Amino acid sequence: MKLIAAVILSGLLIFLGTQIYAFLGKEKALQKDFSDLKARLDAAKLDEAKLQADLNYYLNPANLEKELRARFNYKAPDEKLLILVPRNNSTTASSTNNP
Repeated sequence: MKLIAAVILSGLLIFLGTQIYAFLGKEKALQKDFSDLKARLDAAKLDEAKLQADLNYYLNPANLEKELRARFNYKAPDEKLLILVPRNNSTTASSTNNP
C-alpha cells in the first residue's frame, strides 16, 4: 500500500513540476511581450506629446504663416517674391586649350 502511495505521489510531483516549469516559461514570454508593449506605449506617448506641441505651435496664425512662407514660398497678394539662387561654383570647370 505504501508503494502505491509513493508511486502516485511521485507521479503527482513530476506532473506538478512540469506544470510549474511550463508556467514559468509562459511567464517569461509574457513578461517579454509586456516590456515590448510598454516600450511601444512610451514611444507612442512621446509621439503624441510632439504632435500636441506641433499642433499648439501651428494654432498661432503667425507661426502658421511663417511655415507656409518657408515651405511653399507663400506670399501675400500685395507682396513680391524674390528667390535667390546661389551661383554654381563647380570644381570641374571646363577649360579650353587653344593651340
